[in-house]
Amino acid sequence: MFSIRFLLFLVILANTLFSEQIRSQYSIKSLDFNASDVYPQIKDDFILYRFDKNQYHKAFSSDNLAGRFKEHGVMLSNEIPSIIHVQRKSDVKLDRLREEIRSYYYEHYPTVSIKGVSVKSNTFLSKLPDEYQLTFKPNAYLYRRSSLQLTSKDKKERYFFTYTLNATIKLFKARHNINRGKILTRLDLIYKEIEFKRLKGLPVKDFDKNQYRLKKRLPKDKTLYAHDIEELPYVLKDKPLNVRLISGKVHLEFQAVSLEDGNKGAHVLIQKTDGKKLKARVIGRNLVEIE
Repeated sequence: MFSIRFLLFLVILANTLFSEQIRSQYSIKSLDFNASDVYPQIKDDFILYRFDKNQYHKAFSSDNLAGRFKEHGVMLSNEIPSIIHVQRKSDVKLDRLREEIRSYYYEHYPTVSIKGVSVKSNTFLSKLPDEYQLTFKPNAYLYRRSSLQLTSKDKKERYFFTYTLNATIKLFKARHNINRGKILTRLDLIYKEIEFKRLKGLPVKDFDKNQYRLKKRLPKDKTLYAHDIEELPYVLKDKPLNVRLISGKVHLEFQAVSLEDGNKGAHVLIQKTDGKKLKARVIGRNLVEIE
């Protein structure tokens, strides 16, 4: 009985000594993903997978990987089956690419503060082309994590990258609930710096240059986007305005009320104090002319 127990102990010990915990990720420099990359102590090395020249990444199931080793007499620890990711390691410097990603975001958001940009190649790259063209994913500027395509100008070879920003951005947010049609003032908004994650559109940039009104209701603490507002028309519906009438040597000016909104050059319906309605052309702020 003692001998059987001792023998079982030796078997368990042997399996423990010759087992290796499977990691979730492996990084290699050559085209070959070898058994020694997973289990450095192996005596008779063998190839697990051979990458194509431009291939960057390969995924295996941990069951598949453990099974390959078991065929060679090596027991790998695989308590929780999972997906194993293997990628080829490249020493290419991507600083230039990071700067171009920064410039892309600064172009859309002058108030963004980028602390760092991490870039990952989805294709193996031995050298960054001297001349290339970048194509960002549509609306990539709305996200802190996105992708882009790099195309070399000489050979027209394409390479793909994903990237992540570590950044903050200053935005206008509603100080309180604001109803649709409200003419916005600084008292309605808070200029706040937040972590850049995901935006639903372009934030309002130059709020102080023009007057704007809200196109829809904006709840408290919600971000103000460019698609939420419209520039205040030259003439506002139900608001008083000055009317100019020029006919030969006759120059008249009087007040009326506009019955509709209108921008410069548009024709709007106005109502005089006696109730008479006329058509007039908008020529300035709260100013129309009867032709």
